[in-house]
Amino acid sequence: MSKKTTIPDPEFTNPSVERVKAPHIHITPSDDRQQASLEITSGRKKIVMDLTEEQVASLIAALGAVHQVMVGAEVPSLEGVSFIPVRRTHWALQLDSASQGSVLAFQHPAYGPVGLALTPADSSKLARGLTLHQQLNDATLKASGPAN
Repeated sequence: MSKKTTIPDPEFTNPSVERVKAPHIHITPSDDRQQASLEITSGRKKIVMDLTEEQVASLIAALGAVHQVMVGAEVPSLEGVSFIPVRRTHWALQLDSASQGSVLAFQHPAYGPVGLALTPADSSKLARGLTLHQQLNDATLKASGPAN
């Protein structure tokens, strides 16, 4: 087995690089929605970067990858967690040869393309749950009109 050699990035090993304490990060889209402005402030220091949509998507992906490493292998519980449903998107089902199951792929408006791998057991459980929800919605509609 060969040892992988990494070359240190001079920008991160240079003693003149200053780390900021307690930074405040703010990002806003431009009026024409073609760019976003990323502003980082710490005390009196301020850095502003203009980013394209592609750079924002790349930043989101990089932050997601870092967050995944920080969270670790254990998937956090959904109990008590609030979330915002994605109501309008493009989605597709694909076969997943790795699990012999399926992948539910969809375009998340904030995070980009996402794929949820489902084992055959997960797929069956999801199908039963969706069927139950449809039956409950139908019963509610018949009894008193639309649920929402």
